[in-house]
Amino acid sequence: MTRRRLTVVYLAVVAAVAAWLVADRGSAMADLLVEARPWPLLGLVAASMLPFLANTAFWTLALRELGETVTWRQVTEAATETTLTRYLPGGFWLAAGRGVALARRGVRTPVLVAMSGLEVALATPVALLIGSLFLAGSTDAPAWLGWLAAGLFVAVVMVARPVINGALAWWAQRRHQPPATALTTGGVVRLSAALTVYWAIFGSVFWAYLEVMDRSLGWFAATGAFALSWRIGLFAIIAPQGLGVFEPTLVALVGWSADALLLVGAFRVVLVIRDLALTGLAAVVSRRRAG
Repeated sequence: MTRRRLTVVYLAVVAAVAAWLVADRGSAMADLLVEARPWPLLGLVAASMLPFLANTAFWTLALRELGETVTWRQVTEAATETTLTRYLPGGFWLAAGRGVALARRGVRTPVLVAMSGLEVALATPVALLIGSLFLAGSTDAPAWLGWLAAGLFVAVVMVARPVINGALAWWAQRRHQPPATALTTGGVVRLSAALTVYWAIFGSVFWAYLEVMDRSLGWFAATGAFALSWRIGLFAIIAPQGLGVFEPTLVALVGWSADALLLVGAFRVVLVIRDLALTGLAAVVSRRRAG
């Protein structure tokens, strides 16, 4: 079965499950949405811009660590132009689209390729570390889970730097180009710190969403479960933005019943509204420049 057919089958199953949940639990979810306060929900859409900006800040820092002279504004503009590519199945379109936009702004191709690998190599262990530590400290999760995550984080970080540097050197030699700036240990530490801030901000937005929807969960538990679940969902390459993977994973981690699936899934509405707003903003800016 080809990946395209597998994706279609997967999305059909997700749609069927969603339809069943709406039919079976829809009235309860509708009551929850009616009772939700509109102004805090609008505030959440605005707050959801913060993790987007934190991500572009990480990309800016990473590209500078690799020797590129880009500004945060350039990276943010490139990310804004390609926001909706995150909803395409495959798991790589967002990075690919952003890379094309940054290449038009003068960023070298081998650095962009390395950047995509670097984000995965660091964002995953950081999410695992934060999620495991936060959950271990706020739920009944075993304490050794946090130590295991810390060990894996250190191991991945130690491997990531030489692998990225080796790939950049190989590409430069093959293309007869000057080598890119080597990633330093200090650079890895700075990038890991930036990703920690990113996950903390993103998790805080999700925690605030739960508070607005009157489904309280402690900040540590909400942030830890979100970081772990969101990152796990992104590994499902046939699921756009981890759709159908993120939701049950988070519900299982915090010990909620299946009733909470719609509530967790509805958080995506906040993110979709944000992404549509960013896409509209990019279109307005592009039109003004063209005019």
